Amino acid sequence: MARHDLDQGARRALARHIRGLAEQGVHDPGRLTVCGLSYLRKLDRQRGSDQS
Repeated sequence: MARHDLDQGARRALARHIRGLAEQGVHDPGRLTVCGLSYLRKLDRQRGSDQS
């Protein structure tokens, strides 16, 4: 996850994902960070397989 540039769609999806976690009761900043990074990794893998 060295890439820091996210397109608008990825930013929106990440924000929606983190908001959903917060609504489910996850409020620890460290946990939200880990979950957010995991979600970005998942998006990156999905996009990579879509381009194959």
